[in-house]
Formats: sequence, C-alpha cells, structure tokens
Amino acid sequence: MVKPLSLLVLIAALTACEGLYDDDGIPAIRTRADVIAYNATVTAENDKLVCTREQVIGTNIRQLVCLTAAQRAIIQEQAQADAGFLNRTLDIGAGGNIAQ
Repeated sequence: MVKPLSLLVLIAALTACEGLYDDDGIPAIRTRADVIAYNATVTAENDKLVCTREQVIGTNIRQLVCLTAAQRAIIQEQAQADAGFLNRTLDIGAGGNIAQ
C-alpha cells in the first residue's frame, strides 16, 4: 500500500511542477508533428516555424529550438551587425591593440 501511495504523491508533485512554467497560453512545441500542425495554421512563409536540435550551454542534452523564419533572419542580421561592430572596435587585422 505504501508503494502505490508514494507513486501517486510523486505523480501529483510532478504534475504540480509543470504548472510553474508560464507558457502564455501557447502550448510547447515538442515534436515534429507539433511543428507541422502549427505550420498548417499559418499562411506567410516568414511565420512558419523552423526547428533544429541545438546544443544548449550547461547541458549535454540537445534541445529542440523553434523559431520562425523571420526570427531567424533577425537573429542572423543582429549577429552580423555585432561582428561588424567588434571588427571596427577592435580593429581586427590591422594590428589594432597589439603592443609592438
């Protein structure tokens, strides 16, 4: 009797923990089927989700990261702008801040 009761308590605790994460009413995308279902609801190509498994800092477990094509383009543009800023600031390639 103790084992089934312990199992029920564990399940109840884990279920309660799931409610701690705020999802803003949007269900999490966990599988390729979820992505296909979501993409079927949008018409614009930039609004469709593109998901990849990416290495997350602090863990060896890859995580499914889903972004729209527009979000990925914005991130890429921002990364290129940041790299250009660093190149100009540090004067890479011209000897810049290296003591001679």
